[in-house]
Amino acid sequence: MSHRILVIAATAFALALPASAGAVRSTHSGWFWGDPRPQGRTLNSVAFAGPTGYATGDFGTLLKTSDAGQSWRGLATGLTEALTSIDLLSAKSLIVGGTCALRRSDDGGRTFRRLPWTASDVQCYGGIQAFDFPSPKVGLLLLGNGNVLRSVDSGRTWSRRTAVPGTPATSGGSRVAPTDLTFTSETNGFATTSGGDIFVTTDAANTWKSVVAEPWPIRSLTFASASVGYAAGDAPAALKTVDGGLTWAESPLPADAPGLSTIRCASVTVCLGVTPDGTRLVRTSNGGKDWESLAPSSGSLLGVGLPSTTQVVGVGQAGSTVASQDSGSTFTPIGGALTGTFSGLSAQTTKVAYAFGDGGSLARTSDAGHSWQEIDAATSNTVTGVSFVSAKVGFVLDSSGQLLRTDNGGDSYEILDTGSAQISETVRALDARRVLLIGPLGVRRSTDGGRTFKANVQKPVRTAPLFDVARLGTTVLAYGPQALVLSHDSGQHFTAMRRPGKPGHKVRVNNIALTGPRSALLLDARGPLYRTTDAGRHWHELAGLGTDVAFDLQFADARHGWVSVTEFGRARGGWVMRTNDGGSTWEPQLLDAAPLRAGGLAVGSATVGYALSDQNGLFATANSGSAGAPSRIELSSPTKLVRKAGDAVRLNGRLPGAVGGEHVVVSFRQDGSTRWLFQDAVVASNGTFTVVARVRGTSRFVAQWAGDAARRGAGSPALTIGVKPKKRAGA
Repeated sequence: MSHRILVIAATAFALALPASAGAVRSTHSGWFWGDPRPQGRTLNSVAFAGPTGYATGDFGTLLKTSDAGQSWRGLATGLTEALTSIDLLSAKSLIVGGTCALRRSDDGGRTFRRLPWTASDVQCYGGIQAFDFPSPKVGLLLLGNGNVLRSVDSGRTWSRRTAVPGTPATSGGSRVAPTDLTFTSETNGFATTSGGDIFVTTDAANTWKSVVAEPWPIRSLTFASASVGYAAGDAPAALKTVDGGLTWAESPLPADAPGLSTIRCASVTVCLGVTPDGTRLVRTSNGGKDWESLAPSSGSLLGVGLPSTTQVVGVGQAGSTVASQDSGSTFTPIGGALTGTFSGLSAQTTKVAYAFGDGGSLARTSDAGHSWQEIDAATSNTVTGVSFVSAKVGFVLDSSGQLLRTDNGGDSYEILDTGSAQISETVRALDARRVLLIGPLGVRRSTDGGRTFKANVQKPVRTAPLFDVARLGTTVLAYGPQALVLSHDSGQHFTAMRRPGKPGHKVRVNNIALTGPRSALLLDARGPLYRTTDAGRHWHELAGLGTDVAFDLQFADARHGWVSVTEFGRARGGWVMRTNDGGSTWEPQLLDAAPLRAGGLAVGSATVGYALSDQNGLFATANSGSAGAPSRIELSSPTKLVRKAGDAVRLNGRLPGAVGGEHVVVSFRQDGSTRWLFQDAVVASNGTFTVVARVRGTSRFVAQWAGDAARRGAGSPALTIGVKPKKRAGA
């Protein structure tokens, strides 16, 4: 790609900003990254138009900066595919793509439209290797098999041109792969291959002519002007042309640069490249006569961009981002990552939460998840429980059973005597004096700030296997796989509480959330979610959740909460389901490519939540996790009763405002089973979809949509369809 817009004055955008980064929103929902900063997904490429730049990465990641890389924000693409390439026409007009997906925005990333070069974003032949738009209307697309497509209407339609010579598209069985493509005008362009070739076209890819044939693969190509261009690949030399690509001359690279995977320029004389291992950048300021080697980051870099001739931004593995304001003499990391490895979360208030885990790892946020600070506990063991009652006073439990207390916000800790050899499962402080230790059998209680503990000897409690506790005011509910014990006096006295299910078929408790003195939600280890409003005398299943892969839940009140799930339909990853109506309907929200941890969900308020992924990513939201315009989804059936078991039923769905092609998950479960099955339905352009299912017994159906780049997801209430009872003989 040429990135012609990068040719700017050397001092036009000299900035002196601190090396900090704002919160980067997840690409797929209203959750944002708290750690690592700016974000944790691998970034593959970056490009600038003055101080405005964009970076593309794995899992559909697209970031934008307006200050030459000092701070970033996330843009919604609606994609989960890796985005490997970017082309900028201006600060507001960009094209991004990877594999099968190609998107264009002309409003700075606020909205995107699909460029339909293939029928599907998830399946295509050849895949995208590179693309370049030499003008707003004309674009060229190079596929992995060597085929070339051209558009003259801003990417709305495409036509086949002549494939790059020597690639599989022209030579059956060839192992020569196309590598890059750039055009200096609507008709003049260049393509490179792993066979060491540079081909030129002067008629918009109708014909190609070889101008370079090196014995080593050429990986990257860029033009700083119509006449000056650079190319590089798997050799310790760069190629340069000053006559529009007719002839090329070699320029040796530094000894520690065996080649370059990417090369980009800010002017005809200032260029930078990235070595294949990502550990080095090489720079020239005199048009390739001399190159110097730079070591900008401890992380591996994959892309480099130049906001000006004196500014450099590098991006790479796990979100590594570095910036230089002095032509690469020094680099500053943008953001960074906590050193701890975390396994759980605990929220104290709306703005204050804690992450804890291996080797005494403990971190705190005091700004609702926008930033985190390490306040590691005074233990080398895994932290299994954290409970703070104020900014200063808190309690930490580790895997050896050791209980610590801090009175200065984690600067130092006091070791407490729990009075028992058993290793408690977790700790919950009700205030600075009243502290509860839960499990593995029963509850131990302190009224003197943890200096002494006394076991509860009530029959329902003393031998009950317990592993966690929920608390709301003076109401405490301790629970284990087969036990619920409820207290209304801050843990002094407990009574046994019924679990959902029939005798002999009781649920196995996974997680509990208290929403009132007598109200709670219970997540069955098999996935179903139940609610009680009378302290367990009666339980009602919230079938609208529509899944059996839920494993964690957190509620702020009776109406607002999240449930973690391992997958949504066929899509695995860091999914949560959000309800704003007490569990009648649920909105799927995707946070991360990695699934969330068990215990990696915490709630600060009705709209503020915290999450922890398996890859140690910390996320937060201040808007219920939703992003984009509201949407709704409807599901109905012409019949509520089928004539006999096994009859098929037609389900009619509607997604108002759909453009067509949206994928909806329709889940269904029959009575007597805990397993939900699902079908993937494609929405028509009029917003409707249809599913046919065979009903063998009373069944519940739920339709859910994960949303797109412009609209948030939605879920329908559970729809029940039964079977007419058989007539009794003689009736």
